[in-house]
Amino acid sequence: MTLDPILAPHRSIRVFRPEPLADGMTERLVADAQRAPSDATGQMYSFVRIRDRALRRQVSELSGDQRHIVEAPEFLIVCADIRRLTRVLEHRDQVPGRFPATGLHFATVDATLAAQRLVDAAEAVGLGTVCIGGILTGIEALVELLALPAGVMPLFGVCIGWPGEEPVERPRVAMASVLHADRYRDQDAEAIERDLNAMASTTRSGDWARVLARYFGAGGIMEQREAGLRRTLEHQGFAWTREG
Repeated sequence: MTLDPILAPHRSIRVFRPEPLADGMTERLVADAQRAPSDATGQMYSFVRIRDRALRRQVSELSGDQRHIVEAPEFLIVCADIRRLTRVLEHRDQVPGRFPATGLHFATVDATLAAQRLVDAAEAVGLGTVCIGGILTGIEALVELLALPAGVMPLFGVCIGWPGEEPVERPRVAMASVLHADRYRDQDAEAIERDLNAMASTTRSGDWARVLARYFGAGGIMEQREAGLRRTLEHQGFAWTREG
């Protein structure tokens, strides 16, 4: 079966040309983002547009000194946001419910769908983007820096601008590894090796498992971020217990 692409291939851009976006372009992209699906019409997301270059540098430092955060013409922080709808309820004398886990789930889905639509719109007009998960590294300081109130949780950043590089399209694991029929199934050893071989070219060492271990292995980057994320979830009102 030939699987002709429907969309142009996505490439993460980390080098941007210095020219700014046309006036109103960012607003156009956000307007497109707002047409994304939203659970129960809640639209539980916000974008924080970081225009101040000094503030950009602080965010970059908190995110592991990623220079494209400073150099990109536009940089947005994508946030899960249940605060706005809570205030709407209060405005009409309705009592907001308490649903921290469910709120985090649906607000994260809403925010991610909106951000992906923004990325697709940007690429449709020739712009390049890269999503920044590294904001999680300094998430506690970031919340304070951006004065994010309870009910608002930063998820990731998005750099937007005119591409200053042409990176190659990166491989992906086999479709059989992500497309399940009726029930989930674990990969067998052969399928795992197939994916390791497919992804080898994305690394300098040729060992994809080594890269995964750096992030997801014991003592890796994700473990190092865990405590700060848990504290931030609690601080922003998204903590919960087994009892609710």
